[in-house]
Amino acid sequence: MRRLMAVIESGRVDLSEMVTHTYAFDDIIEAYDLFMHQREGVLKIALKP
Repeated sequence: MRRLMAVIESGRVDLSEMVTHTYAFDDIIEAYDLFMHQREGVLKIALKP
């Protein structure tokens, strides 16, 4: 896991395309429901504080 994190931190791999949706932390229930039911082409959700 450390090696993977080092590769990501170095910028050699761009994972931003995997984040398809962004929600405020206050909307975590809506985000979880979307992910759980795999709607709207969701791959990964980023939660912002």
